[in-house]
Amino acid sequence: MLTELTVRNFALIEELQIQLKPGYTVLTGETGTGKSIIVDALNAALGERITSEVVRGGSDSSLTEAVFDGVDAPGAMAALGENGLVSDGEETIIVSREIAPGGSRYRLNRRVSTLGLVQEVGAHLADIHGQHQHQSLLHDQNHLRYLDEFGGKTHLRLLEEYRAVFGRFDHARSELRSLRTDEAERARRLDMVSFQVEEIDAAGLEVGEEEQLQQRRRVLQSGEKLLGALARADALVAAGEEGTLGAKDALQEAADTIAGVAGLDDELKTLADELQETAYRAEAAVRALAEYADRVELDPAQLEQVEMRLDAIAGLKRKYGDGIAAILAFRDEAARERERLASSSERLEELEQAMGELALEAGAAALALSEARRELAGTLSGAVSGELDELGMAGARFDVEFEQPADEEGVVMPDGRRLRAGRDGIDRVRFLLCANPGEELKPLSRVASGGELSRLMLALKSLCARGSAVPTIVFDEIDVGIGGQTAHSVGEKLMALSRSAQVLCVTHLPQVAKFADHHYVVTKEVSGGRTRIKVGELDEQQRVEELARMYGGRDARAALEYARQALEEASRTRGTLSHRPQT
Repeated sequence: MLTELTVRNFALIEELQIQLKPGYTVLTGETGTGKSIIVDALNAALGERITSEVVRGGSDSSLTEAVFDGVDAPGAMAALGENGLVSDGEETIIVSREIAPGGSRYRLNRRVSTLGLVQEVGAHLADIHGQHQHQSLLHDQNHLRYLDEFGGKTHLRLLEEYRAVFGRFDHARSELRSLRTDEAERARRLDMVSFQVEEIDAAGLEVGEEEQLQQRRRVLQSGEKLLGALARADALVAAGEEGTLGAKDALQEAADTIAGVAGLDDELKTLADELQETAYRAEAAVRALAEYADRVELDPAQLEQVEMRLDAIAGLKRKYGDGIAAILAFRDEAARERERLASSSERLEELEQAMGELALEAGAAALALSEARRELAGTLSGAVSGELDELGMAGARFDVEFEQPADEEGVVMPDGRRLRAGRDGIDRVRFLLCANPGEELKPLSRVASGGELSRLMLALKSLCARGSAVPTIVFDEIDVGIGGQTAHSVGEKLMALSRSAQVLCVTHLPQVAKFADHHYVVTKEVSGGRTRIKVGELDEQQRVEELARMYGGRDARAALEYARQALEEASRTRGTLSHRPQT
């Protein structure tokens, strides 16, 4: 359940912190005080799409943070655990969002998170029903979700079992379609990758070869320059010019000279040894220069061969990669693709054989799911009709219409029919309503008014919540378009719903507010030229005064007395409900 909501710099809210409790909670206040902004802030924290326009003027960013007790939200705890965002024994879930002109930043349990994960966790925490969300009932594609939700955990497990079977069928079907429709393309692709593999293999590339060829080319291009430098170096080291000693002979003479006087001082012996070692090295250098000079070639044909090899490598690089290693990696991947393509005919046969079994398996699972739904639909129809009767729509009838379109590529039913299937099964359902006795059942879009849709949504939410794993349900003015005894029934219904989930409701009707366990009032004040929203919890006397305001009337004393009686009546009803067995 939601235990705390903190909001800063969000629309008209400068700073707000609300401590929330189990049961049924209402938020009331004058029209325009910003009650729905609080619901918007909670929605924002849970990942609802919203723009940076909500950031309060003069602020750089806004913050919305919702704290939940995760004990009654195992789905959310599991999602957090899978992502390493909850410790063993930890039961608190903190969802926060910072909104700024540059975008939003999300956190789960104080750690940076993604929008997708926030939405996944939020779906297990709260079901928020906005002011106009009852309009979603006008769209047939939403009706199947309500029917499945009504079935509770047992039915949802059946849905998951079907989805696992259908997933295998759908994967095989997609692969089979690809193989069948791309046969010509497959042949073209096979020719191309075969050519690529053969072209690269024919080149006989080796890693490091290009660098060696580039070095070889530099030597061949600079043969004369290299020979000139080698000859000059040899002349300086091996034989001096105009009768002077070369470097190696001069070093040897110096070593001999110092060795002749080394007996006079031990330190000179060390110097003589060092000079002798240097002379040996000079001799070795002369030999190395000669050997290198012997290898230098002035061969244009050799240079041409090297250039041609480098050009061939450059051509392959333009096609397949930025180096020999990349070209060879491309070749290996192309060879694997060639193998896959070459074996696709065998895979095609294999899939065609498997598809028959998979289509029958998926069909059997779809049939089991559909039969369970039809049983649920009968129960739901009666239950919704009963709920609507309590909500001031006596005589209204509700039903669920099923359709199962055919599809030649669909799943195969036990009777041989092929039906269109998706991850939600073979059923397309549509809710039908007869709001007035004597009329025929028709789609909601053709018969339901705004007030009727609101009551139908409340009826569905009340019924579905019994099997739902979502611990918090929020209604933002679901009572729009109703009043009188119907509003009383709505309030009683919300109070009953709070036995199985925490219920928060924004309302302007005293008949709805009087049944609440906890009552908060939203006010708006102007200070320093800025408008601010405040929220405060009411004590018993303050509740009487707020309900009196909501009832209105010219006689304030009479309104207060009426409000007091209304709260006493609601308290008695609550006591009766608490002793009634929960279904």
